[in-house]
Amino acid sequence: MKLSGITVRLAMPDSQEWMEDPRVVELLEDRMDKKDVRIFRELNKDGRISDTELADRVGLSRTAARRRRKMLQEDGILEIFALLVFRAANYPYAEVHISYDSHSTNDEITAFIERLLDEGLVYEVAECIGEYDLLIRVWQSSLSSINSYVRELLQDSDVVDTYTIVPITDSYKMFHRTFYRPGEDADDAS
Repeated sequence: MKLSGITVRLAMPDSQEWMEDPRVVELLEDRMDKKDVRIFRELNKDGRISDTELADRVGLSRTAARRRRKMLQEDGILEIFALLVFRAANYPYAEVHISYDSHSTNDEITAFIERLLDEGLVYEVAECIGEYDLLIRVWQSSLSSINSYVRELLQDSDVVDTYTIVPITDSYKMFHRTFYRPGEDADDAS
């Protein structure tokens, strides 16, 4: 990253160091016991490991590890998924900050959110407190395509009062993984 002609190199922590942060451990152990936290840690490192390997890593029987993993998944606490790294794949992406029209009803807002949930190019929908009511994240083939897509998606909605598109230029950390370090080319990103 360059600031006024000076190159700044950010020191990125190891992608697993965050789970050793006492604040993170305290929050995790507030909702899960230590064995479940260990299961989460191992699956966060590699969500493709077998239940046998998971059991070996966390010191449980295969049956106990599988039962705990399944319970965490069934309770919605743990989800194992693949992540498309947009920058590495050369896809632009953006946040869209949305303010609702003050005359919108709860039913209209709910229907609007449900419509957004069905949109394949919207990869996150989150309600907010503060200046904006809703945040969505979108991706497309180009920034102009993002602009056109968002305009088409939101312009005729009676729920939307205003929206702001914020293109993302670099993601340094997402889901506690380092994706890009300043000074690297996209091809070098992990």
